[in-house]
Amino acid sequence: MARKAPKSPESTTFNARLDGATKDVLARAAEIRGESMTDFVLGAAYDRAVETIRQRHVVELSGRDSALFAGALAAPAGASAKVVSRFVAAHRRSQR
Repeated sequence: MARKAPKSPESTTFNARLDGATKDVLARAAEIRGESMTDFVLGAAYDRAVETIRQRHVVELSGRDSALFAGALAAPAGASAKVVSRFVAAHRRSQR
């Protein structure tokens, strides 16, 4: 079942042109689900939008890559003496 898009106190209009066959399919599907065509189309579009955004923000790793990533988190490389000395120098400058 499609999730309904969150309602907000302010509403806006969205118009779409579609051919008769597409409209008939959407109207029939909405009828089957007991929804208005508007609610059906908005719910389906909202679900697809959320999924598209989720896919963009989720990184999927293979088993091998996942193990390498977990290993890197569990045993991070130490900072080199050069990096530490630069950090200490920058810290001292910022404390003046």
